Amino acid sequence: MTEAATNEMVSREKKRDKRRTLFALSFGYFIDQGEGQSMSVLFPTLQALWGLSYSNLGVISTVRNLLQSLSSPFWGYISDKISRKKVIIFGTGIWGLWTAAVGLTQNFGQLLTIRAISGIGLGCLMPATFSIMSDTFPPKDRGKSLGIMEATGVLGIIVATIGLGFLASPELWRWGYFLLGGFSVISGLIVWLLVKEPVRGAAEP
Repeated sequence: MTEAATNEMVSREKKRDKRRTLFALSFGYFIDQGEGQSMSVLFPTLQALWGLSYSNLGVISTVRNLLQSLSSPFWGYISDKISRKKVIIFGTGIWGLWTAAVGLTQNFGQLLTIRAISGIGLGCLMPATFSIMSDTFPPKDRGKSLGIMEATGVLGIIVATIGLGFLASPELWRWGYFLLGGFSVISGLIVWLLVKEPVRGAAEP
């Protein structure tokens, strides 16, 4: 095989790896954004079932977002020290089981606790994801790749709003969280299979 042919093969493999990485990380962001929309869609059902108030909704949403934001610097620090791919697999794939556990809650206290725990794990996604993206795509392609991922996240919000609307009933609302948790685990599996973690700084000029 000639050197030119070898270089062409290597170039194709790198492009394939980039596409796989973008798909896997975008899918994880798709699920994350959809999960963030879940409570606002399903809350009216819980309000009717458990007699909750809108202030209860505010507390549930705030504690999830608060713990996600507070845990993000910790996950960012960990992502700088160990494999970012493993951080994402653990924080979204395995930790996604806490999202599924929301479907098992029986009252406001349980719901608040589980949502808080799930928020801690979700804080890992952005630091590790952006770090991998910046080392996978060179500066000339980075904005486009991040734009695709952001668009996928917005699509996740739309799909979750519509899809969970069909499950917003006393009989089916739990399945909304079972499905979200299951898809979160699947996203971790996809990251494990498709993402090839780059060397830190590999995409810089």
